[in-house]
Amino acid sequence: MKRLIACFVFCALPLTAGASPELARDWGTRASALYQETVNMLNSDSDLSDVPGSYETEIGRFALTAGRLGSWIDGSGGPSDLGCIFRGMAAEGENQLAALETAETPAGREQSLKRLATMFSDAEAIGAAAALSGGAETPPTLHAGAGSCAANTEATRAALQ
Repeated sequence: MKRLIACFVFCALPLTAGASPELARDWGTRASALYQETVNMLNSDSDLSDVPGSYETEIGRFALTAGRLGSWIDGSGGPSDLGCIFRGMAAEGENQLAALETAETPAGREQSLKRLATMFSDAEAIGAAAALSGGAETPPTLHAGAGSCAANTEATRAALQ
């Protein structure tokens, strides 16, 4: 229930509040730490029946920040493919958090953790790329297929057209 309330509070905040190259860099650094934490859980002798609540909270923060960074990249004229990647990671983080919370078997939790580890590993490079792009105030370069980014919401698709 606490997670649901926190989600409503975070959703009420402006999506780009505080988004910056520094946040992108910090997000990538946090992804590195989450990757290591995930690998440690996967390599432990435990049956993965007790995933720490703090870890689940960090996945939620990771996803929320990814969504904000995607909106920041889009709004500042950054590379549209980066915005799409951030939105995809936000969605994947939320999906894997739900999968982790509802998994009824250790194998289900392991599968979710493996997907999270892969995403966190990728996020390290994406965070660095976004920090370097800096959301420069240049006209966005719409790459082929940007309007059909699987992670785009209806509002984002309309804005890209």
